[in-house]
Amino acid sequence: MYYIHAISSISHQQTFDLEFIHNDLQKLTPESPLLVPEFIDILPPTALRRLSAILKISLTTALKCLNESAFDGIVVGTGLGCLQDTEKFLVTINNTTSDVLSPTAFIQSTHNTIGGQISLFLKNHAYNMTHTQNALSFEISLLDGITLLNEGKNNILVGAADEKIPFLELLNEDLIKTDYPFTSIATFFNLKKEKSDRNVLVKDVLVLANSKKDINEVILRFLEKNQCDPTNLTKVYHSDLEISLSTEKVNYLDFTGYNYAASALAFHIGVSELSEIPGTILIVNSLVKKDLGLILIERC
Repeated sequence: MYYIHAISSISHQQTFDLEFIHNDLQKLTPESPLLVPEFIDILPPTALRRLSAILKISLTTALKCLNESAFDGIVVGTGLGCLQDTEKFLVTINNTTSDVLSPTAFIQSTHNTIGGQISLFLKNHAYNMTHTQNALSFEISLLDGITLLNEGKNNILVGAADEKIPFLELLNEDLIKTDYPFTSIATFFNLKKEKSDRNVLVKDVLVLANSKKDINEVILRFLEKNQCDPTNLTKVYHSDLEISLSTEKVNYLDFTGYNYAASALAFHIGVSELSEIPGTILIVNSLVKKDLGLILIERC
């Protein structure tokens, strides 16, 4: 069994430092702001000056998951990485008249910068991995965390983060077609084999990339494999899909917005709900068509 311990998110919802975030969800609009804490109370002034927005929210949520033992592994999923620094680096290349460029923006723009900054801040030399598989980055990171526990590790930090920048709006209708607002999200949590006070566990994870299989058929087989009667599901959180299950269904994109880490925030919402009411929740992620991620969580 793989139990969720401390979990934290920063998003466009009231998710940071709240125990039961599912009670305060609001449907997002393009004007919904990113709700961040007072970073000065959490991060040192040097970090506030040099870190981009996505690094601040990722580091802050990761720090909320600290406990008495050091992390045996840090696993991060991000579809687009540090977009703000990527844009800054490319603009510098385009505008520069010098033969010498500062490498800072490039160094901070790479996808593994998030995991690297967490490791550097915590002085953690354990396993550190970043997974970049579009909208399935979180699910694959979760699978990696489970693998580490099966190999004998004890305390794994798993998370996902992606950010919005104004340039994404220019891609809408051309490369990215969505009616949902672009958002920034960072979600991190501890994964252990030991039970937590909330007793919420990850029962199974499935990832299918470039699949032509029928989603409803895959879901039914996934539930059957886990001996879960579809009628006994508490809720299904999905990414704006037509799902044939008769249980209550919630389109989590209404609350997460369009973000490659949206399923990570949906995961936090599900964990929050199960922390209050026992049951079983299925999270279905097909934000990128033909890709499918399924996460089954329950409170025993």
